[in-house]
Amino acid sequence: MTPSRTRFKTSIRLTVISVFMFGTVLTAGVALYFQYYFSESMAKLAAAELYAATAGTVATELNGTSRVYANVINLLADNGELALPQSEQELVRTFTGVLQDNPLLYGIYIGREDGSLTQVINRQNVQGHGEYGDLHDGDRWLLISVKEESGARQRRVTYLDADLRSRTSRVEAIAYKATERDWYISALSSNTLEISAPYRFAQSGVMGRTLSRRIKESRAVVGLDLTLGTLSNFLSGQSIAAESGLFLFDDKANILAANRSQTAALAIAGADTGAGLDAAGATGERVSRTLFDIAADASSPSVLDSISIQNEEFVFYAEALKTEDKLFLGILTPVSAIMAPFNERILIAIVGTTIALLLLLPLSWLLAGPIVRPVKQLAKENDKVRRLQFDQVVRIESHIREIDELSASMVDMVDSIKSHEAAQRELIDAVIRLIGQAIDDKSAYTGGHCERVPELAMLLVTAADSSDTPPFSEFKFESPDQWREYRIAAWLHDCGKITTPEHIVDKGSKLEMIYNRIHEVRMRFEVLSRDAEIRFWESLAEQPEKRSELYQALRQEQEALQTDFSFIAECNIGGERLGTEKLQRLKSIAQKTWQRRFDNRLGLSPKEELVYPNTAPPPPVTEHVLADKPEHIVKRESPADFDPALGIDMAVPENLYNHGELYNLSIERGTLTPEDRFKINEHMISTIKMLEDLPFPEELSRVPRYASTHHETLDGRGYPRRLTADQLTIPERILAIADVFEALTAADRPYKKAKTVGAAVSIMHDMVQNNHLDRACFELFLASGVYLEYARRYLSSAQIDEVDVEQYIREEDSIPAV
Repeated sequence: MTPSRTRFKTSIRLTVISVFMFGTVLTAGVALYFQYYFSESMAKLAAAELYAATAGTVATELNGTSRVYANVINLLADNGELALPQSEQELVRTFTGVLQDNPLLYGIYIGREDGSLTQVINRQNVQGHGEYGDLHDGDRWLLISVKEESGARQRRVTYLDADLRSRTSRVEAIAYKATERDWYISALSSNTLEISAPYRFAQSGVMGRTLSRRIKESRAVVGLDLTLGTLSNFLSGQSIAAESGLFLFDDKANILAANRSQTAALAIAGADTGAGLDAAGATGERVSRTLFDIAADASSPSVLDSISIQNEEFVFYAEALKTEDKLFLGILTPVSAIMAPFNERILIAIVGTTIALLLLLPLSWLLAGPIVRPVKQLAKENDKVRRLQFDQVVRIESHIREIDELSASMVDMVDSIKSHEAAQRELIDAVIRLIGQAIDDKSAYTGGHCERVPELAMLLVTAADSSDTPPFSEFKFESPDQWREYRIAAWLHDCGKITTPEHIVDKGSKLEMIYNRIHEVRMRFEVLSRDAEIRFWESLAEQPEKRSELYQALRQEQEALQTDFSFIAECNIGGERLGTEKLQRLKSIAQKTWQRRFDNRLGLSPKEELVYPNTAPPPPVTEHVLADKPEHIVKRESPADFDPALGIDMAVPENLYNHGELYNLSIERGTLTPEDRFKINEHMISTIKMLEDLPFPEELSRVPRYASTHHETLDGRGYPRRLTADQLTIPERILAIADVFEALTAADRPYKKAKTVGAAVSIMHDMVQNNHLDRACFELFLASGVYLEYARRYLSSAQIDEVDVEQYIREEDSIPAV
């Protein structure tokens, strides 16, 4: 299985639940977002409506108080008696009466032509002590009288209680003169009501505005003082958020009044530099440029905008009040204060949603079951497909259409795979049989070997699989794939022979290459025989009288040549072992010479020219009738190095081929030189290389091993790996039995005649005795009758003789461990 590159893994149930919860959380999050978004819009809308109502209240109050104060000042100004000299007590009584009716008024006073001033101040509107010294809780009114006495101006401050009784008074020098004040000058020059801009009162030092008018038919002026602090108190009483700052300012950005909140302090121009409101709730400062621009640039009477001050978000509301003066009401509120009630609801919604999601977890776990269970079952069915257990795959029913369709598709896929696999198997088996047939067809002398060995091996392995006797009682092929694997290995056991030169495979005599070179040797003896006859005639011409003697010598020489060639021809066949005596005779005959009269370098191929000597004596040349010449040696073009992973352990001859005539005729047994034998045995190396390079599927993974061990022996002297008994399995030992029996009984081998069944069994028994073949497999081969079944199918009747099986089977167990 290919390892996955994905490190993080999760279950499908967790995935389904996660998707469900993600969708739910996403939906809830979007809903909460829109709730917050619309709540913010609603909050700002509600705030705007509240602020507009507050602005209306403030405007109404300002207009109402303006009319009241205007009426009061007009009534006082129309009373000409106020300008007449009268007792101070009467004037105080009149002024306190007006102040009681208008509690927002700071004070009432009269300024006369001589610069004197009589003023009554409402103690309740005085914040702190300030200019008026030590105030007591019982003080209700302050009577201030400024006049010139003894050539100096003095101010007398008298502290009166609610019954106008004096608690104490104090006198002090002052440079104050009523006729020099703006309110006096403007009112004296006009017969109408004059309202001053905010300014700091000279007597008290607090900020306020003055309403003044000239008293009828006099040069006295009556005035009312309205401190900004009283307006600030009024603004502080409005029902809006405690964190909101309310301030009243004019069209020149002057702040007239403000509630005493920290937010209101942020609205003044000097907020960033530390300026703040005074105790009365006003500063005499100007509204900040940013806020004033928002209010002044508004295309409508009111504006609601967002602004950031000192890294905090605020909502700023400004409205031009419908008053006689050009006044504006500004309300500055932190967004957090506006959203506080809505945030509480959103928090409740979040908590409720979280609880609902937690309650949905077990429900989603249960609801994921109809998806998870069939998917897990499909995974198990898919694992059967991976293990190629196609017959065990079943369809998984599901109410979920996609899963049901996936299950049906998997079953259809399995059927398609089975059909495809069957076709592939048939194709592979056909190709393998084709390779075996090609190898057999390559040589007429080995035709049918690759076909017969698998049949014999399958007969014997079937007998082993069915046997209950040791060591076969523990051997079983458990699946059809194992049977197929072994059959394929048997078909391919000699596939490497496709690389073996045909003249080596078909070498039926020692001097055979592409053709049998015995004909060359015979021609040399023919030349020697002719030479002898020529010498006879030459000698006869010189000595006619010795005809009988010369003819007898000729006959003896020619008979000797015939005998020597017959011996060489017999050696060339290789049917019998070449002993020391025969070898010495062969070498002796090889010393005979003959005369070559033609250039042996004519008509050579380019390859032959490379191995022949560059220089040679000109004909005639005397040569031996049998010779090992340098051109008979074929060197290896590259060293025979084997991959250590293949485990090859074979001795490699120095040369690729040695075609020497005496060298080949000196072969002790058979027709193959060591070089030829290695080239034949090398087919096993080619088999290993070819099969190891093929990408066999897992069920065919032992094919290379099975196919490459039938020339191994139990004593470790086989090839190509020199494996020992404990390294060879029963199927491998069985294939060796099949290969040997087929080779011994084959009627198409060039170097020997086909053996009878009895002779083949006898030879194989000797190989068992020499620890080359496995005894248990050999005895099973005989006891099961497999040898006879095979013989009846593939051998001629002449080869099938009687075999005494009992003499080859013994009771004691001498089988090497498997």
